[in-house]
Amino acid sequence: MIVIPGPASIELGENIAKIMGVESFPVEHRIFPDGESYTRLTGSFGGELVVIVQSTPSPQDARLIQLFQMTATAKELGAERIICCVPYLAYSRQDKRFIDGEAISLDIVLHLLKSLGADDLIVVDAHNEESLRRSHIIKTWNLSAIPLLAKYIRELGFDGAYSLGPDEGALHLAKSADEFLKGGFSFFEKRRDRKTGNIEMKVKDVDVNGRDAIVFDDIVSSGGTMVQAIAGLKQLGARRVVAACTHAFFIGEAEKRIIEAGADLIVATDTIKTKFSRVSVAPVIAQQLAKII
Repeated sequence: MIVIPGPASIELGENIAKIMGVESFPVEHRIFPDGESYTRLTGSFGGELVVIVQSTPSPQDARLIQLFQMTATAKELGAERIICCVPYLAYSRQDKRFIDGEAISLDIVLHLLKSLGADDLIVVDAHNEESLRRSHIIKTWNLSAIPLLAKYIRELGFDGAYSLGPDEGALHLAKSADEFLKGGFSFFEKRRDRKTGNIEMKVKDVDVNGRDAIVFDDIVSSGGTMVQAIAGLKQLGARRVVAACTHAFFIGEAEKRIIEAGADLIVATDTIKTKFSRVSVAPVIAQQLAKII
């Protein structure tokens, strides 16, 4: 087994290789003056199981091209089996056609990976796991980083904190976190004010007054939903509030807005490397690799 840490996930790939007790081979990579990616694999791949670790955050298109280059090249160089580990999978939210003629970008990405030689795909907290299951394009394993986040937060003194999802679709995240925090779980209901048109987020039948509360989400981009959730908990009298997510984009002033809303702590994983990446997904990925190789 050989691990190839891609340009977007060098540290994560090396950590996975270290846990698995195998070699990692760095990629020679640079950007040409015209913006195109140059990628060269190092090492020998004949007859090997190759694990490519490459998250695909911004710039998504460039990160995907690098992933495609590594996959196709490893196959051409004789890899027997290729597992693409893409903790954050770009375009995973474009999984349906709402208007005639729209591209279903998720399916396109999966088809490309399969056609280039990938046998398996590992992702972390996909926005819609059902879309991956439904596609049947490539064997996919969707892992969760929520238990890792919950364990880390618990160790900071938040044992017994209330776990919340930003909407009903994220209730499973709060439920998963509560297995470790043991403080109860729920989700926010979104209601539109008929007079102002503004969206309000309410927690139904939950008393968080004087208690710690954590909002768990898979992705934080602009931070709008997280801001409303944090502010709502503070208005309900929550003592300490934590914003926790797997994939932290924090576009624009998202960080500032979340802190101003009252967040006492922001915690994220290293699927996208930021200053909030306090939790590594390397252990859960290595554990999954050990099961499927």
